[in-house]
Amino acid sequence: MTTIKCLTNIKKLKLENNFILSAFNLAFLGFFFKKKIIPNKHFIVWPDGIFAYRYGCKVKIPGRYIIENLIIDKSIKKIIVLGDCSKKEIFFLKKKYKKKIFHFSLKYAPTNIIKQSIPKIEKNVIYILTLPTPKQEEIAQYISRKYSNFKVICIGGGLKMAAGLEDECPKILYKIGLEFLWRLRSDFNRRIKRLFFTLFAYILLINNKKIKLKLKHL
Repeated sequence: MTTIKCLTNIKKLKLENNFILSAFNLAFLGFFFKKKIIPNKHFIVWPDGIFAYRYGCKVKIPGRYIIENLIIDKSIKKIIVLGDCSKKEIFFLKKKYKKKIFHFSLKYAPTNIIKQSIPKIEKNVIYILTLPTPKQEEIAQYISRKYSNFKVICIGGGLKMAAGLEDECPKILYKIGLEFLWRLRSDFNRRIKRLFFTLFAYILLINNKKIKLKLKHL
């Protein structure tokens, strides 16, 4: 049985601790059951998607909400974005958090190659990963194994939405759990392949007695 901490109130995130914060949705579940994502004790998820309801979550939280409502205190020196990030996203983060913002572009490549581009991880710095799942979670796990101090948020495309570069999903689609249809408007080929892969993995392995998952609600 794998137990993962689940956060439903971003204000309760303790920035003084090491953490990997990631969305709990179909993509996460599919890659978890395929053992592409192997959560460790530092993993914390937020409920993002209708599949979270199966694990006792009563709310869904979009990724943009995490970025929009994160409270960063004076102990955090700066924010570093790893992955795609536009000037508008950097401006949004600077205006929102009044911190120094740095950006390291990462190639869309196999995880082993991406690891070579990761800068040295610093203490009291928040790292925002904007890679697709499961690459961002794999990189976050790599960081947690290599460094003793780390604070990583796997946000994917949530930063683009928070900065206004992508339209928000209509509320009616989000409420009935069909936000994935809205996301298919962009990067269709990659997203549709991931959707079918993760859904198939979830259906195939959900009843596997050797792979069980439980959420510990914070």
